[in-house]
Amino acid sequence: MTSRETGGARDAKERIVDAAVARLHRDGLTVALAGISLEEAIAEAGVARATGYRRWPNRQDFARAVLVRVVREAELVPESEETLAAIRNAVSRVNAVAERGEIADPGRTAVVEALRIATEADFRRLVTSRRWRDYLALRATCAGLPDEELRAELTAELRRADKDFTAGRGRVYARATRALGYRVQVPALGEDASLELMSSTLGALMSGLIIGGGRSGTDDADDADDSFTAKAFGSEIDGRWTAASYALTSSFLTFLAPPAVPTVDIDLQTVLTEL
Repeated sequence: MTSRETGGARDAKERIVDAAVARLHRDGLTVALAGISLEEAIAEAGVARATGYRRWPNRQDFARAVLVRVVREAELVPESEETLAAIRNAVSRVNAVAERGEIADPGRTAVVEALRIATEADFRRLVTSRRWRDYLALRATCAGLPDEELRAELTAELRRADKDFTAGRGRVYARATRALGYRVQVPALGEDASLELMSSTLGALMSGLIIGGGRSGTDDADDADDSFTAKAFGSEIDGRWTAASYALTSSFLTFLAPPAVPTVDIDLQTVLTEL
């Protein structure tokens, strides 16, 4: 895009890219990138054909703009108020059970319950996100793109996005663990390096679950019920688990160091503030 382009020209150019990205999210990303059609995007954008071809005379530039947009639009979806409310209710429930003297380590139970709820909600949000799945598909196909310039540009964009995602996960994990008295700790690594390793590891696991795991191949995360009830990972109350939440929580806990003294009372207000 040159500085000589008018506002109207830029608008038409962006509308064509918008239409192509929307179509790609609707129909899916193919390995050959055959779904990126300039002609169809021009028609769906409501732009005159002659105008469309003037704005995008080079089809490779058009494909590059569409794919870069796919990468930049993918983002970590923040926890919904419903998820946060579920975590708060779980912590309140743990406190109530602890007050009756029915569990010995409410801190551990609260951590496991919070992770169970958060990881399942995170998985469901991402597995049903067309944008996120197209982003993962592009990551898988990028190395095989024949256009060297396009491949290099997308590789750089994907690396930037992965770095941002990892940093974002690290901030969320740090808040969540701190609120419940735990800390992220990997032997021989400092806190920042431990957070980065945990974030990238869990991100890779989540991506694998979305791409290759059972129900993750559909838009409806409720199609297959792989859930089971168990007292898992040191929790002293029953929780409803799925394969995704169990795998993610298990991995998460390997990076956590518990408090030196088991927590006997969870400060719900601290949890609410941090979450």
